[in-house]
Amino acid sequence: MTNHKEMFEGCAIEIKADENLTINGKEIEYEYDAEHKKWSSRYLPYVQYNTLLEMARAIVRDTVEFSNVKE
Repeated sequence: MTNHKEMFEGCAIEIKADENLTINGKEIEYEYDAEHKKWSSRYLPYVQYNTLLEMARAIVRDTVEFSNVKE
């Protein structure tokens, strides 16, 4: 995926070089579990995702900070 930019539920998701994730310009910190090949973030701390994009979309959809943007 290297670089990716999209609008999802009213939020701008941008991934640069498969390692820099921003949502609406805010840098999102995350962890990558190399053993299990899963991504996670403090925004949704008990869930792991198969891709960085899947995690970004879940953050937009399921957190108060970003889900209110579409209203």
